[in-house]
Amino acid sequence: MGFSPHVRADVVAVAIPVIAGAIAAAIELGPRSLWLDEASTFSIVSQHGSALWHGIKGDGGNQLAYYLLMHFVVAWFGHAAWVMRLPSVLATAVTGGLVAAIALRLFDNRRIAVAAGLLTVISVSLVYWGQNARGYAILVTLSVGSFLALIAILETPADRSPSRGAVIAYVLTTLAALYVGYDVALLIPAQLALLLLFRERARLVIGCLALVLVLCVPLLVLAEERGSGQLFWVTPLSWRVAYQAAVTLLSAGAPPNFHNTSTTVAAAIVTALAVLAAIVVAARAALPARRRPGSWPVLLLLSWVVVPTVLTLVVYAAGEPIELSRVTILVMPALGLLLGWLLLRPGVVPALGLAALAVLLALRLLQLIPSYGVSPEPWDAATAYVLASTPADQSACLVFYPQDGREPFDYYLRAFRPSAASDPAPSLRPILPSLAWTTVKPFVEVYGTIGAGQLARTAQTCQRLWLIGSHEGQAHGTSESRANLTRYLQLEHELRRLYPHTSLRSFGWASPIHVRLLYR
Repeated sequence: MGFSPHVRADVVAVAIPVIAGAIAAAIELGPRSLWLDEASTFSIVSQHGSALWHGIKGDGGNQLAYYLLMHFVVAWFGHAAWVMRLPSVLATAVTGGLVAAIALRLFDNRRIAVAAGLLTVISVSLVYWGQNARGYAILVTLSVGSFLALIAILETPADRSPSRGAVIAYVLTTLAALYVGYDVALLIPAQLALLLLFRERARLVIGCLALVLVLCVPLLVLAEERGSGQLFWVTPLSWRVAYQAAVTLLSAGAPPNFHNTSTTVAAAIVTALAVLAAIVVAARAALPARRRPGSWPVLLLLSWVVVPTVLTLVVYAAGEPIELSRVTILVMPALGLLLGWLLLRPGVVPALGLAALAVLLALRLLQLIPSYGVSPEPWDAATAYVLASTPADQSACLVFYPQDGREPFDYYLRAFRPSAASDPAPSLRPILPSLAWTTVKPFVEVYGTIGAGQLARTAQTCQRLWLIGSHEGQAHGTSESRANLTRYLQLEHELRRLYPHTSLRSFGWASPIHVRLLYR
């Protein structure tokens, strides 16, 4: 028995964004170099048993579920860059389908569904995380799934109980999202705000969230043990930070990872005007929500966009470290839905709406296409440079600051010399951290250094020494970030005092990799 034409049309409307999202995230998936955090994923998930748990615990429980997933992915399929990034590609594709499904549920309009899905997945910032061996793309997918399940609960007629499947889906997606990233907690107040319109569902939804909270107790314990100090690298709120977040949110760029294009400003302005228009029109449509229950969908989208945004800015301004540009991806699906509704809602001339949609998508593609294969933090190039500059008859010692840098260097060392299982770099002796190349170990945010006595002994035994630094600290960052930078500068000063000759080469721009050779 086949599906009805109506169902087949809905499936097509959902499938188009799924396919577009998969293609957008799969293009040039492997060439971009792993950056520091992706290498940390590789190092953590390559552990086993208690070592795996220690690595996960060291990150404060953040991305716990993602690390467990990737542990099995790497164990079963290997650690090629494209393999580690593939789950994020699939998540981006699913996000497009879930957004389209929400649009169908809210507006029963296939054109809006396709438009909203495409406006979500055709985004340089979302595609960037969709090509990352990190959990952010999956976090977005789970958060959208949480909203879809919540909508199914809220839209159930008052005289009927919501389906068990919707309730279970709401609990599981919300719980899983929190176990991938704490930031998703910023969306929960937006969901609770909707209970003002659906008071009859308040007990059920709050009960679900209470269950989620209980199940998150282990996560809260890990977070408390780690503390917010792990986010010392987050700079205080400033106009520069706000600008980068705004450009990211508007899918007009992804600074500082990618340079502006000739159309970045145009994309930002056009999209900003469209978003403002969507918010104003949606607010006007939602004003009589109590008298017209059918207008509540736009109120949901407004809550999804406005509540987390305002809450994030308030918390950030109060001094709690939040990486603003990354948090913006949580509201991008809602913006896609709002823009799709604005352009293709009933009452808008179809040709005009489709033309405006085409302009927005074209501007997004003009930002996305130049980003493919670009490595803002090219650890592959830095590793290749050190190997090429260290011949077998001129061995050298190696110091990383922070010690995180050992993770991507180790990854590419193995990639460049896969057959040298015993020692892929016999001419390079690791001093900091002092660990054989045959061992993979995470060093997330380890900013240790070498004492003066050990430095002097190292200088006596090493005629040549590489100092590799990245994410060393920020002169205008937090107190801990400034202290880290000071420690690095002191280390560099002491080494230059011991070695009369030096050369410096930098790689990348987002967080430049400084490769300094010191020699006699």
